[in-house]
Amino acid sequence: MDDPLSDVLAAARLKSSQFFCTEAEAPWGLGFRAIPTTVRWHYIARGSCWLSVAKGGIPRIAASGGDLLVLARGHGHSLQDNPRSPIAQLEDIVSSQSTELQQHIHLATGTVAGAKTFIATGSFELEDLSEMPILSALPPVISVTPDVHTVPSFVQNLQFITREAESNRPGLKIVLRRMADVIFVQILRAYIEGLPETTQGFLGALRDPRIAAALGLIHGHPEEAWTVSSLAERSGLSRSPFAARFARLVGEAPLGYLTRVRMQKAVRLLRGGATLAKVAEATGYASETSFSHAFRQWAGSSPGAYRRSHRSVAGADDGAS
Repeated sequence: MDDPLSDVLAAARLKSSQFFCTEAEAPWGLGFRAIPTTVRWHYIARGSCWLSVAKGGIPRIAASGGDLLVLARGHGHSLQDNPRSPIAQLEDIVSSQSTELQQHIHLATGTVAGAKTFIATGSFELEDLSEMPILSALPPVISVTPDVHTVPSFVQNLQFITREAESNRPGLKIVLRRMADVIFVQILRAYIEGLPETTQGFLGALRDPRIAAALGLIHGHPEEAWTVSSLAERSGLSRSPFAARFARLVGEAPLGYLTRVRMQKAVRLLRGGATLAKVAEATGYASETSFSHAFRQWAGSSPGAYRRSHRSVAGADDGAS
């Protein structure tokens, strides 16, 4: 069964993931610094709050029990019971409690405890945002309300991980880590399926069955000797209409997009220590020479130089940790 969304998401590599719950008593405010490579979401299990995004031009959003707020581009933001309440930065809270982020955070800044709000927060950091073009196509903030019906079990899964976090049972960390991926895919499903038919851009391409099929073929089998004609044929379109439709929705020509996907796969393989022969075969090039030439044109350096540079950076990171 063809599944273009899975093929597009398959290349994503997580650098780290995080999950915690916050029990807040009014007045309260919790701030999150900007991390460009991080997707963060907040599920308001009980109570209510306001979301404010540091980037200008994004209106403040009111959320209440059952709402889900997603920040797909890593913008700095804050959650507050009232827009005038003081804000405590997450990093300051963590450093005052321990060296690691606790599973539960209790937040209360007033002398008298007010209304309580319970929030489940999840996030994961990606190694390379370019591997997920879908993220750059998403709006800075996605608000999903409890009445969303496009994805079965979506709300139930959110409620499940919230109960798991509250219970603190054995195996909690691995359950939350596995569920974070499921929730993120369901967020994307809910958002994409709720878009109007006239949506343009990469998200519109995923809604278009013909172009989505081509994207699935490219991401699923970048080693194949694809041509515009073969992609068009497999997508059920003639060559010229397919090329024009692909470029309009995706934002670049089919073969240009294919090259980018191949090079992103090559980068992952080179980082993993694969030989040039293995990388060339896995990315659809007939020889090491043809691959090296294409890589140099794309990256501005030879595969060997890229590998050495990456190892140097990785070694410096290891030494600093």
